[in-house]
Amino acid sequence: MADDAGYSDFGCYGGEIETPALDKLAANGLRFSQFYNTGRCCPSRAALLSGVYQHQAGMGHMTKDRGIPSYSGTILPHVPTLAERLKKGGYRTMMTG
Repeated sequence: MADDAGYSDFGCYGGEIETPALDKLAANGLRFSQFYNTGRCCPSRAALLSGVYQHQAGMGHMTKDRGIPSYSGTILPHVPTLAERLKKGGYRTMMTG
């Protein structure tokens, strides 16, 4: 999973920079041409981490709790992350960056 990348940053989408490993993954996997993200990073990252829409995860805006549903400023406790789901399946997970 890559973060902070634009649609045309990869070779398989016509980008100027060669990305052979990612191009190979794209050739043998799924490629998305229509998707939704927000202009702010926290909601998009919450969606990437959880696999659900930003508001479903509780991160409708940024990290400030606005006191209304879907704007808690953090991933809601009842929303599992993809890493948590993978751990239940026996995978070991990590995060770096």
